[in-house]
Amino acid sequence: MPRIELELDDKGDVVGDVPAEIAAILKRVETTSHGVGYGKGVEQAAKDAKKQIEDAIALEKARFDALQPLERERVSRMEADNQTLSQRLTEASKEHDRTLKQREEAHARQLVENAEQLKRRNERIQTLTAREIRMEALQAGARDESLDELEVILGRFIGYDDDMLPFVRQADGSPQLQAGKPVPLGSFVKQYLDNHPHHRRAATGRGGDARRGASLSGTTGAPATVEAARQRFEGGDRSPSAINDIFEASRKKRAG
Repeated sequence: MPRIELELDDKGDVVGDVPAEIAAILKRVETTSHGVGYGKGVEQAAKDAKKQIEDAIALEKARFDALQPLERERVSRMEADNQTLSQRLTEASKEHDRTLKQREEAHARQLVENAEQLKRRNERIQTLTAREIRMEALQAGARDESLDELEVILGRFIGYDDDMLPFVRQADGSPQLQAGKPVPLGSFVKQYLDNHPHHRRAATGRGGDARRGASLSGTTGAPATVEAARQRFEGGDRSPSAINDIFEASRKKRAG
């Protein structure tokens, strides 16, 4: 029989390469004695590990699937809340716009009403002032026929302050003063009639009336025609005498 010798070191390991015959024997023994169990152990461990991974994945997926409806519901609630909030903000904005528009319209109506009230008040004051002029003219001896003219003529010399209190004004709009005080309306009317006596009633016992006894004259004392009186007025003379000459000349022309 063939004989094979092996050299071992102090640890019992084979020194050098193991002969092929010996290696084959050792492999066969290892496979026969331990190979089946060892191989099955590794394979089982791999299978167990794979199953654990699959189970873990399945569990996580199941948990994720279980959370999906809750997550969808949460997202749905958030969207509904956002939509509700958006609607409330839109309605609040519209309500604010409506309220603001109503306030603006109410304010505009109030301004118009105040303006109309102020206009009516001013018109009443001007009407009362005109009546006062007529009353003062009557008391100063004016003819009934001249009252309408005097109301127009003298009304041009009446101004009003911020409180709509009437005053006799000058050409520049400032109050006429007498002894440092505003001229009373009665004094102004009387002075005008004194300067234009043809507006007065005829004296008792005299033939004719003031219209016949008075001459239409401008500053020169010459009789005034309509054209001359208008030319004087348009030339810049806005005095009561110039205005009166226009009325008198027009009336004389119509009467002639």
